[in-house]
Amino acid sequence: MEIISPHISFGSEKNTNCSKFDRRLRCYEKNPLAVLSILLSLGLVIFFLSSGSPQRKPLPVQKLLYRDNDYSLYVQDNQVVVKGSDGESSGVLQVSESRFTGASRIKNKPKDKIPLLGISLADSIFLQGDKYVYVINLRPEPRIIMTYPNPKTRKHKIIVQKDQNVLYFYQQGTLVKKYPIATGKKDFYTPEGTFKIVNKTPYPQGKEPDTLLGPRWMGLSVPYQKDKRAENDSRAPRGMKYGIHGTNEPASIGKHASGGCIRLNNKDIAELYDRVSLGTEVEIR
Repeated sequence: MEIISPHISFGSEKNTNCSKFDRRLRCYEKNPLAVLSILLSLGLVIFFLSSGSPQRKPLPVQKLLYRDNDYSLYVQDNQVVVKGSDGESSGVLQVSESRFTGASRIKNKPKDKIPLLGISLADSIFLQGDKYVYVINLRPEPRIIMTYPNPKTRKHKIIVQKDQNVLYFYQQGTLVKKYPIATGKKDFYTPEGTFKIVNKTPYPQGKEPDTLLGPRWMGLSVPYQKDKRAENDSRAPRGMKYGIHGTNEPASIGKHASGGCIRLNNKDIAELYDRVSLGTEVEIR
């Protein structure tokens, strides 16, 4: 019987150069400093390799927002990625937020139907963010055609944006229509905050066709501390100082031109007046 042993020599012969593989173990047993030197060298090599190599960034994560048989919407950072049924990206849209609470698709909406009276939509998705609602046209290619404030309520509400001179009117959380307006000549003229409609008056200055306040008035209850034009003016909280009304200066619409009230075109105020009830919340930004 033949026994094959590993080719390692454990004889008593001296080893001075430690160069052959089958004698290294014995050499290192006699030279612990050599072992330590090798370990230190390996540690330095690993350190320099790891510190010199660029760190890999984690891949961006796409969160699903909406899906139907035709389209899927994903959010990634401050971008909305629209994908077709084949999973391929058909558009990347830039938005100003990354938190969304819902989405719905509307097809073949005529101009005379809510939401967005006066605007027809062939195929769109309403994407609701924490701050804004984005209206995305899907065809021929995805694009955002409108952005408006999220009312964050299911009740009737008006939101006025002074910087844009736009009034948004909502019913049960749905945008009915937006109107061009005029606000204060100076920024502090039109008070900011959340108020309520406390009175409604048709023909506040009579039925003459050319009156300063136009054919309708809706008074806002503005507390003393929000009235920056005077101190303790009793008209402000009673809705007799600041209001939403018409105008005999249609050229002022879209501008900062009023003494603090919110002006609309006479046709628009007549339409809005019929839709707004007493107690409706008005948020002015």
